Amino acid sequence: MTLLDLIDDAMIYIYALSLLFYFSNCMRRNPGAKRVGAGLLACVLLLQLAGFCLRFWKDGVEALFSPYDYLLLVSFSLGGAALVMTFFQKSELAAALVNVIGLLIMMVNRLSFSDQDYPLIHGYTVHGLLVLHVALAGISFAALSLAAVFAGLYLYLHRRLKVKKWSDTIRRLPSLETLDHYIPLSMMWGTSLLSVSLLIAGAVIATEGSWETLADLKVGITIAALGVYLLYFLGRHYKRYTGVRMAQWALVGYAVLIINFLMNSWSAFHSWNWR
Repeated sequence: MTLLDLIDDAMIYIYALSLLFYFSNCMRRNPGAKRVGAGLLACVLLLQLAGFCLRFWKDGVEALFSPYDYLLLVSFSLGGAALVMTFFQKSELAAALVNVIGLLIMMVNRLSFSDQDYPLIHGYTVHGLLVLHVALAGISFAALSLAAVFAGLYLYLHRRLKVKKWSDTIRRLPSLETLDHYIPLSMMWGTSLLSVSLLIAGAVIATEGSWETLADLKVGITIAALGVYLLYFLGRHYKRYTGVRMAQWALVGYAVLIINFLMNSWSAFHSWNWR
């Protein structure tokens, strides 16, 4: 594994983290997440620049004529444009979408090392991306589980307050306002992590040509779960539903997620080993 390989891998992982913060800023305006995402994106640009310099030092001008460096230049330009757009008002979604394209180009470019010609690099890259996919999906599951717990507590507390039944348990619970803050916060991070995780898996499927895996029922249920959570944020953005309805929506999304997890036993998409 050369220094250039390590730089390429670091670029993809940091780019994925940057995109995570951009997504979270899109779902719910968060200046802190916006700054972290921009900072990570700046690190990616610096690494890309370092990669260019190393290739020029190693191969001279010939480096410009390789498809790999051409796509790297495209990704660098998109990343620079997204970084500039970050500081414009109402450009959060556009910057996130530009970053999606930049990250996809980086991953496809990295996976362009064919399995026949570069089996070690190809296998290492695919394995690393799948590990990142599973890790992000696992943390997403935990964050969305927290949202479901807060949603359950919200509904319980709302019900008890409505019928005016007080107890020590009620007094130890957070207020409805606090729970109404925690639910979208947990869902925002969970949905962002799930989106980036699916994006990475999709890039691996596309580059490996494993299109038959998309016909697996688990893929459809995963997209359905993501759709439920995205609709939750749309409903919350337009403030068309009460807190109770939003909490119920959070539980519906979690139920779909649980069904999706239980599908592992009947799905060929993930070969789980229950040990």
